[in-house]
This record gives sequence, C-alpha cells and structure tokens, in this order.
Amino acid sequence: MKHTEAIASLTSKGLNEINHSNKGHLSLPTRRAILQAINEPYVIGRISILCALKVYPIWNEFFKNDTEIIGLIKKTEKYLLGQTGKKDLLKDADHLDVFADNYMEDNITAAFAAKVAVHAAYDAGAGADRVVSDYDSEEEIEDPDEWDTAFLASLVYNGGIVDLDSVDDRRNKEFWNWYLTDCIKTACVNDSLPYPAPANKATSPAKYIPYRTQLRLWKEDAKCCACINGIKEVLVKMVAFAQWSKCDFYCYTVESTSQPEIYYYKGNEPVWFGPNGIKILIYLSGKVEKLKDLMYSLCPQEGAFYLCKITIYKDNHMDIRFDYDTRDEKQKEAFNDSDFSEDFSKYPRAKEFIPDWLADILKRKRISF
Repeated sequence: MKHTEAIASLTSKGLNEINHSNKGHLSLPTRRAILQAINEPYVIGRISILCALKVYPIWNEFFKNDTEIIGLIKKTEKYLLGQTGKKDLLKDADHLDVFADNYMEDNITAAFAAKVAVHAAYDAGAGADRVVSDYDSEEEIEDPDEWDTAFLASLVYNGGIVDLDSVDDRRNKEFWNWYLTDCIKTACVNDSLPYPAPANKATSPAKYIPYRTQLRLWKEDAKCCACINGIKEVLVKMVAFAQWSKCDFYCYTVESTSQPEIYYYKGNEPVWFGPNGIKILIYLSGKVEKLKDLMYSLCPQEGAFYLCKITIYKDNHMDIRFDYDTRDEKQKEAFNDSDFSEDFSKYPRAKEFIPDWLADILKRKRISF
C-alpha cells in the first residue's frame, strides 16, 4: 500500500511529538491512530515483525546460533502470506513465550527481545481489529503482556525494560524516529524484510569427549547390576507374554524428570506401547533414576547419563546403551535449558565431559564450570 494523506499527516504529527518530547517518546494514542489509518492486517503485521527484527540482535548476541526465535519471526511472515496456519503459528508462539521466560533471571533484556517476536506472532494471529483497537490505559503501569509490540520493542532498545526509570532518552528517540520512518515505509511497500544474514563461519567440529569408565564400572558393581537386572526381568516377561520379536525401552532422565517409552516389534516396524502401561513405565523409570545415581557415584567427574536405552530380544538377549552428551529432538521437546542446568547442578561433571551445547546453556545461565 502507499502512504495516504492521513498516514503522512499522522506520521508528521508523530515526528513533531517525538522531537518536542523530553524523553523522545511517541504516545500510544498517536501510534494507535497511525495503525487505524493503515488498517491493513498484512501491513500492521509487518510493522510488528520489523519491531521484532529491530531488537532481535540483542537476543542473538545472548543466545548464539539461535534458530527458534528467528524461525518464529519467519513463520509469522509466512502466516501473513497465507503459507501456514494460525493454529501452528500460535502453538509455536506459546512454546517460545515460555522458552523466553526461562531466561528472565539470566538476561531480562535479551529475554524480552525474544518476547517481542512472540508478541508479533500474537499480533498476526489476532488480526488488525485487536491490534488497532482503542486503548486508553497508562502503558507505563500495565503488565508487560498487555503492552503493544512496538512499545515493548522500544523498552528493549532503550534499556527501560529493566527499569522504566532507566530509559535512555536518546535511544528512545532513535527508536521512535525509526518506527515512523523506516519501519512504516518498509512495512507499506512489498519489499523483503531485513532478516539478519546467516553466520558465515565454518562450523567447528564436535568436541571430543573422553571415554567414560562408568560404562565399564557398572558391570562390576553389584547394586548397578541388580538395578539393570530388575529392568531386564520386567521387559523379558513382557516380550515373552506378548510374543514380541523384541522391545526397545527408552528412558530420558534430566534433573528430576523422566520420560520413559516402550516400543515393541512383531514385524519390522516399531509400535508404541502406549499409555496402558503407565504403571510399568513409572516402575521402570524409578529403576533408571536409581541407576543414574549409582553410576554417577562410580565416577562423578564423568557426569550422569541423560538416556538409558535397553533392547530385549525374544531369546532374552539384552543390549544396553547410555547417552551422556546428545540433546536430540525428543529431549528438546521434553526438557528446557533450565532442566539441563539444574541437572548439571545435581550431577556436575568435569569440563572435558561437557559437550558444546551444554556449555552454551551453562554460560547463558551464568553457571561456572
């Protein structure tokens, strides 16, 4: 769309307001009037996205190699273009809203920079009517969840997100001048949005992790063997009773939370055992949690495992595997960064046994290692 006379007039009024304000602020009524004059969901959605992109570098500086928040911003644009559904967009936004909350105590400014992207997604999902509706409350005393996306972005940019009395007036004026000029102009023309360029650096090879003696020592420890044999006994009975060819028992355990699953085979394809075996899964996960403690005690500097996988075949043969260093998709879905940092506090490990992804989490959480 092109600037109408009404938009141009309101923009001029806004710039005058900023330049005559001691704090360089653009008032909420003026912002609302501009959005009401635009009155196009696609353009208004792009304005919110541009606000998210304006402060995204603050998040990316804190959370190196981010893919999730920038992914949400891109998905928001796809939604505006009709290339993805509202349900899918809002599901991701809800997830990342909680994700950002996990970093409030570590870096509140960065966390709110991520939340600007979440707000932009909510704006797109809500449509223009909600975004441009009349709003006559004092924004300074409202809950951050009720602030409009532009105001939230301005506080991230000007430092006021930490304390409203700490706003950098120069940065505030800079932000609102950008909002009324480059932001609205870019949103109104059908140009590509200014996404950050992908990092142009070689990916460093995965860190070498030394062999863990726990993988050998448990076989010589009576308590560990008794624990594993208890798990094996249950699984062997299940395979024999149900006439499976084999079964795989997975138990992800991070901090004080476990995610157990059983898959069985009668042919070549695995079948999820399902919720009917919840009592069995609770019993087995308790055994794995005990095993985790026991194996950790054998050599604490090596850390504790995140996954125990046991496969039982119909001839009663058992394969067992432990994973200490991988964060796969299942773990990303089930456990957040705080779970892993708390697991580290409970089961600290020597630096040489800390994979790069865990080191990044600990740095963000300001946990020394």
